[in-house]
Amino acid sequence: MKKWLARPPRTSGDYLCLALGAAVIFGLAWQLPALLQGAGTVLEILSPFAWGVVLAYVLDIPTRLFAQKLFGGKRVLAIVLSYILMFGVIALLLALVVPQLIASVQSFIASLGAYEAAIQDGLIWVRETFGLETETLELYVQQATVQLQQWFASVSGAAAQAAADVAAGAAAGVAGAAVDGFVTLAVSIYLLSSKELLLHAARTCLRAALPPQKVGGLFSVCTMANRTFSGYIGGQLVDALLVGVETFLLMSLFRLDYAPLIAVLVGVTNIIPLLGPFIGAAPGALILLLESPLQALEFVIIILVVQQVDGNFIAPRILGGATGMPGLGVLLAIIVGGNLFGVPGMVVGVPTLAVLVTLLKQAVGAGLAARGIDEDGRPLQPPPDPKN
Repeated sequence: MKKWLARPPRTSGDYLCLALGAAVIFGLAWQLPALLQGAGTVLEILSPFAWGVVLAYVLDIPTRLFAQKLFGGKRVLAIVLSYILMFGVIALLLALVVPQLIASVQSFIASLGAYEAAIQDGLIWVRETFGLETETLELYVQQATVQLQQWFASVSGAAAQAAADVAAGAAAGVAGAAVDGFVTLAVSIYLLSSKELLLHAARTCLRAALPPQKVGGLFSVCTMANRTFSGYIGGQLVDALLVGVETFLLMSLFRLDYAPLIAVLVGVTNIIPLLGPFIGAAPGALILLLESPLQALEFVIIILVVQQVDGNFIAPRILGGATGMPGLGVLLAIIVGGNLFGVPGMVVGVPTLAVLVTLLKQAVGAGLAARGIDEDGRPLQPPPDPKN
């Protein structure tokens, strides 16, 4: 086969095979949209399995810790504790966020009239004091207030209709989501409980299919990638938890409103590297600004203090240089990953780029060693002779 591909076509059979190959390629290109649509359908069907793999990988981090520190290497009890911890965190977040979110929206709607009056009074003062024309701005403020009230009314109506649909059993998507969630949970439980067996089977298949040297290299790459991803993701989760707790304690100390809601928002978005703190702080500052400008100012100061402490003392010790990426590389990974895969891409983009950079460094080092020079172009010193 290899010799046939290497030589130029000579017979009519060769040209016929080339024509058929070209026809197949053009046919595939012609049907590419349909193929992509079919691939998208398959990926949508398999998405619960993919999320199960992701969930199992994330929960394997605390499972290993619990098994080593608490249960003497027994993974079954560690797996159970990991799921209890996960469901407990989800329940706690819902209990903290949902009531606070409802209260903040209701307070904002009730205060719309007061906000409009305060802005109108400020514009009138500007007009009377400085002689500036503010009638157009006053009209814009009045129109914006009416539009906000109509938007909230439409959202409330849509929510009520959705609740009625669910109560009437018309929301089939809820059942589908429940099935997907069950499949995701079942896949993650299976992968966690059968981890060693599956890894042994994968290693056996690779040893049977590849030469020993390539198998060893592939194992080293997988080990390095797993160490980078697990160290980074685990460190980011712990760091996000600490940032959320610090924000909640300081907001409670200064008696700021909506401390649970904003602290959870800041902690969750802190998982996104570099940009996460600002993404979470912006809506929190806006919510407090609507309540009191002084509270918003105090919150901004709290966020600055928390981020300085986290960036200079906590995060470096938790992450421990898991990626070793400079700030520009982190920003590049966030932008590319976010554009391709959204928020999950922003989270995993950094360790992915770190793995690629590590592989590139290893390839460059191997190339230099093969040429007998170091990174500055100087000849490598031969190793000392043990006989001398």
